[in-house]
Amino acid sequence: MVFEVNSYQRLFQIVNSSENLAEVFKQAESHCQSCRVISPMMCIQKCEIWKAKNELLEMNKLLRESNHARKLFNAIKNKRRLKIMEALSKRAYTIEELQEYLKKNGYYHSQRTISNEYLKPLLRVGLIKKDGNKYRQTLYGRKFYGILSKLNNKKILPSHSQCYEESILMHLLDGPKSYDELAESVTQKSLSRILKRLREGGMIAKSQSSNYVFYFKTKKEPNVTFSPTEKRIYQAIPEAGTSARALSEEVGISLRRTYKYIRRLTKKRLIFARKRPRTYELTSLGREIAACLKEISKLISNALPYSVN
Repeated sequence: MVFEVNSYQRLFQIVNSSENLAEVFKQAESHCQSCRVISPMMCIQKCEIWKAKNELLEMNKLLRESNHARKLFNAIKNKRRLKIMEALSKRAYTIEELQEYLKKNGYYHSQRTISNEYLKPLLRVGLIKKDGNKYRQTLYGRKFYGILSKLNNKKILPSHSQCYEESILMHLLDGPKSYDELAESVTQKSLSRILKRLREGGMIAKSQSSNYVFYFKTKKEPNVTFSPTEKRIYQAIPEAGTSARALSEEVGISLRRTYKYIRRLTKKRLIFARKRPRTYELTSLGREIAACLKEISKLISNALPYSVN
């Protein structure tokens, strides 16, 4: 009994000190190599670290599936499954106990429905496991739910999808993107519908004007005489380009004067204008959800390095 308690405490320390599942496995493996247990059967029957290590090895094939992320996201885009994950984050439950837990939260279902519709999808993606007559979160599920709980019951994305919405949100984490840029990661046939859905959900917004003008430096070396303000304007233009309003704010002069100096620099062929198409960007809600999705994707990718020998 003492051995079992000690191994559970050590596992708790390992899980809390590890950023990802690969690190959990590495520390568990190191512990097993230095362990001087009396009998291998004691490991199998009583060591929580041995059980956790083998649980991760069993999940290895599952996590390596190319469509695992899509299955995972679709599995948790369901309020009842989220409630089950919430319950199992505290302790293991029998199906009867889960039925009561769901009832208390306003969801009335038969045990058969709970098993087929809500537990099996979570089992298939490795978030929960059945031990005897009880269900519990796996280590993977525990780490996953820790990330998911940061959203604090925020809006759920469409279920039974190809996860294009998730892809768009994560793509926009790098900054605003035009329609054509977003079409590189999602089929153009679906993009308009996806963008509309995300806008209606308050997760993305589009620029006010259909097109806006950006100013860029030419490759020509500035072998000309600058006025002090022209020089400030020219030096304030970044390689990625900028708008007249941003230049005005950067240099600290009025927008009218900014355009005046832009015209002068354009005549000297030192800068040029280019229209940029309407862009889409994340709202505060969208950024919060996208950051969570990114963290989950990182958890999945960092769970893969170990392999079964």
